[in-house]
Amino acid sequence: MCTTVTAKDLALEEVVNKGDKEESKPCPWTTCGEWCLSKGSGSCMQIHVMARRNGSNINFRDCVDILDENCSAHDVNKTYAHPCKKGQCKNLSGLYNCTMDELNKCRNITPAFNCHSRNISREAILCDDDKCEERLNGVYSCNAGSCQKLNDIKHYLKHCERKCLKLEMRERNVVIFSRERLIATSCRSIDSANNDSAISIEGVSSKQEWKDKKQALLLFCSQVKTAKGSEAYDILTTDCFNATLKNTTDVQHLTNYMDLLHLHKNESPVNTTDWVISPEESLRIMNNTQLRINPDGCVNSLRKECTAFFETHAHDGADGMTPDRFKCYFTDQDVEYVIGKFDPETTATMLLVTSILPATLFVIACSCLFFCSKSVGVDDEGHLKVTLLQGGGAGGNKEQVQFDELL
Repeated sequence: MCTTVTAKDLALEEVVNKGDKEESKPCPWTTCGEWCLSKGSGSCMQIHVMARRNGSNINFRDCVDILDENCSAHDVNKTYAHPCKKGQCKNLSGLYNCTMDELNKCRNITPAFNCHSRNISREAILCDDDKCEERLNGVYSCNAGSCQKLNDIKHYLKHCERKCLKLEMRERNVVIFSRERLIATSCRSIDSANNDSAISIEGVSSKQEWKDKKQALLLFCSQVKTAKGSEAYDILTTDCFNATLKNTTDVQHLTNYMDLLHLHKNESPVNTTDWVISPEESLRIMNNTQLRINPDGCVNSLRKECTAFFETHAHDGADGMTPDRFKCYFTDQDVEYVIGKFDPETTATMLLVTSILPATLFVIACSCLFFCSKSVGVDDEGHLKVTLLQGGGAGGNKEQVQFDELL
């Protein structure tokens, strides 16, 4: 697995002034380019990641009283500001707070705020590759670059509601953080197929304080699934780490997601032996290494493959949200970078298709030419005639020409 550490597009940064000339910053490498044949693709996204071993797979059995909320520690002031005057607002979707500065910047507030408005502008402002039809100022609801203003929302901090401020934790013995999602529940038992965490997990599951909901297990998992169990629900998680035990009295009175996250992150055990599942840093293999979509760092599919790749790999958590975590691949022969996409079966299939299809068309074309050359001929008067493979060639005569007749 890999965790995004930093993600920066050098092409979006301001040009470097050198004397009287303005030169763009150099781009020695890129995570993904849409076209391999030219270097100037307009983007120079460089993503650095921490490569690590996979976390533990934990199964929570017979869970009831499940709280499942979309919560985020999103800091609007630290999130990326889209300069609409430079044409970067054409794909905006969600809630955005826009300011009337020089570049008319808009920041995404969707992950952290709910804004309820009864006075929404009927006319939408369209944003294209150059700029928006009008300068945006205030809170807008956007869909693919078409933005409608929420007229009665003067400022999102005053008139919008922060998500997850009224949580009811009660006496739950499991709290799972998964990306921008919070799951809290009461479970009867826990098990794990991983040898390195099975003993510690079984120790928690057999602990009477945990069964009596006097202690709660707090942990982070990359993926969480809910399945119907024998009596209640089973929660199946993958890639889990940072698991600690807390007293339920320290958790149940918390109603704010930020306070709950602070309890998990900042009040973790100092000694490694006190962890139920080791922290993410202990799984590290390579730190701050380059991420490339493939060894060349570019694709030729012309399907906006890089744009889709950045959606799931380019968030580094600088704005308070959870950084992207994903599968990655590396080799001991080259530790300079890791690969984001590695699918030999798909590559072999594409190779067969791109080899067999042209070869098939070539055979069909040659067969057509051979058939035409044998079935169409020119007679002595210069007329084209179909000879139906009877002699073929020029004229397609049925009777053989005798040489003595030509003398």
